[in-house]
Amino acid sequence: MAYDINNKVILVTGSNRGIGKVILEYFLEQGSAKVYAAVRNLETVTSLVDKYGEKVVPLMIDLANDASIYAAAEVAQDVDVVINNAGAFQGGDFFAEDIIQSLEFQMRINVYGLVNMAKAFAPVLKANGGGV
Repeated sequence: MAYDINNKVILVTGSNRGIGKVILEYFLEQGSAKVYAAVRNLETVTSLVDKYGEKVVPLMIDLANDASIYAAAEVAQDVDVVINNAGAFQGGDFFAEDIIQSLEFQMRINVYGLVNMAKAFAPVLKANGGGV
C-alpha cells in the first residue's frame, strides 16, 4: 500500500541521529511539508534546522515522561503521520545488581512510552483525517 506523504506533516521521535534522522531526511526529500523532530534535547537537532530551515520543527518529547508526550500532542495539532522510532537499550549482565532498574527503564521507554504516544496522538491523527 502506497501512502502519499507529499505536503504531509510528519512527527519522528528520536530524529536527532541514526534511523530517526534518516527517516526525517527521507520524508523531507519526498516532499513533506514539515517534520517535527521529536527529541529529549532540542539542541541535538540544531544541524537539521540549519540544513532544512523551517521545515524541521524541534519538539521536546521524553518517552519516559508522560506529561511531555501529551504536551507535545497539544503543540503538534497538525500532524498527519507519527513515526514512533525512539527507543532505549541498556546492555549488560543479566545477573547484575541493577538489572531490574535497567529493564524497568527500557520498558518505560520502549513499551509505555510508545503506548502513551499512540494515546496522545490518536485524536490528532483522527482530527486530521489520518491514522491506521
